[in-house]
Amino acid sequence: MKNLLFLLFLTCFFVSGDTFKNIEIKENEKVIIFAPHPDDEILGCAGLISSILEKNGNVWIVYLTNGDHNQLVFKLYKKKPILNPSDYIKLGEIRRKESIKANEILGVDKKNLIFLGYPDFGTLKIWNEFWHTKKPYKSFLTRASSVPYKENYSFGKPYIGESIVSDIENIIKKINPTKIFITSPFDLNVDHRALFNFVNLAILNISELNQPQIYCYLIHFKNWPTPLKYSPESNLLPTNSLKFLDWYILNLDNEKVAKKYNSLNCFKSQIVVRKNWFFSFIRKNEIFYKFYYEILKNSKEIKFESEKEEFENNKKQSIPFIIGLKKDKNEILITLSHEKKIIEKIDYVFYLYPWKKNTNFAIMPKIKLKVVREKGILIDKALSKKYKINLNKESDGLNLKINMKELGNPDYIFFSSEISINNVIHDFIPWRVIKIEKD
Repeated sequence: MKNLLFLLFLTCFFVSGDTFKNIEIKENEKVIIFAPHPDDEILGCAGLISSILEKNGNVWIVYLTNGDHNQLVFKLYKKKPILNPSDYIKLGEIRRKESIKANEILGVDKKNLIFLGYPDFGTLKIWNEFWHTKKPYKSFLTRASSVPYKENYSFGKPYIGESIVSDIENIIKKINPTKIFITSPFDLNVDHRALFNFVNLAILNISELNQPQIYCYLIHFKNWPTPLKYSPESNLLPTNSLKFLDWYILNLDNEKVAKKYNSLNCFKSQIVVRKNWFFSFIRKNEIFYKFYYEILKNSKEIKFESEKEEFENNKKQSIPFIIGLKKDKNEILITLSHEKKIIEKIDYVFYLYPWKKNTNFAIMPKIKLKVVREKGILIDKALSKKYKINLNKESDGLNLKINMKELGNPDYIFFSSEISINNVIHDFIPWRVIKIEKD
């Protein structure tokens, strides 16, 4: 009994009354870390990378973008006030080289760094709108509509959803990893949320895959990390609003902390504008949470709360809301409720992207349902007739009813929702991957 208690103690970590499990790194692991931009893998996972290599494992890092969408960074870094599309592509090349140098310090082989090169700040737009189309997304800054980087894995691929998910599928199938680390759907950066969706879609598509463990890491979140400065003697802890997730901790020794610091110092183009935030990730530990599918069962409601604090620092009015989903035989019932009475003109948007085994996701229905509330009246703006969606008006929210047949009788649904005023998002429900329990 004493030995059992001792083992339990070794597998947990206690900080200020919170308990976190230690993440287990086994010998000879094969791990893929997906990063939306060059530097995210070091900010969130540098200590993890060192720990895997220390146990004779292999690490591959896959970059969704080259991080080329940042006017302020390039103007300050290059001291050039006027920029053209080729300048932004040069920024992407600079950031690629910075990541190569940073990972060399950690001991990652250059051949294990896989740069895709899809459009920075454009991948969530691709996820939402660019499927089964001959007209790809066009980057606002680089003006490219296909991957422009000749040295990248995805060079020449068009900016459409099929390109991204196909590349990720091929990489995962070739490596067959034991663990996958991806950015969180709770992250406030749009590319971080898009990457979560694309990787999960790829995993669902690979039927022969030995199911790897999937963990998420967080980079951009409101008032986080705290304190917002270099704090190598402090612990990195989850923000209070996300403590409901299944968090794991990785403790770092002084050598790993020093390596992380030296690696982050390679990103000169980023340090120039956000040094304090950048080095606030230098801590005694790193944290990850384990990803699980939400399960939608008959007559059992699952609830999601909006990220209501996100916009308060930006002086935008927060409009908190709660979503409930329930399966009733052949229908999905969606309820939206508010914590307070709503009098403003606002737009509700619901995203339901179904997935079904042996069916091309690109041609499955992509439901983006918009409902407008103006002077207390709900007006259905799109898709309800096409998909036979019933809208019931409630004083503090709304109810939707969608027939499963109209969704293609899916096995899973990618779901999200948001509220906007004058096309500016004020609150959102992070993307969820929901498994549909069959009758």
